[in-house]
Amino acid sequence: MDTLLIYYFAFLIIFGLLGLKFQKKAKTNDKKFYRLCPCKKMAENGSLSMICMYSAMGGFLYSATSLSFIGFSNLKLDALFVLSLLCAYVGWRLKGE
Repeated sequence: MDTLLIYYFAFLIIFGLLGLKFQKKAKTNDKKFYRLCPCKKMAENGSLSMICMYSAMGGFLYSATSLSFIGFSNLKLDALFVLSLLCAYVGWRLKGE
């Protein structure tokens, strides 16, 4: 399950970074690009930020609880902890733009 969550957070971070990049260029309202990349539309209406923040909160609680029992010896839990914090930062940046 940890590997699946790591892949999920990696995908969500990449998707959020693409949305952040294309959100800054929102001055040119190119309707054709919405069909190619839905991350721009999701970043503009705020749903991508909400998904990133809620996922990061769940991942942080899961990894922090597991780390409190196991410790910092499991590499997958450490990566999940860092990715959840990074996902929260990306969601916060999406909200601020």
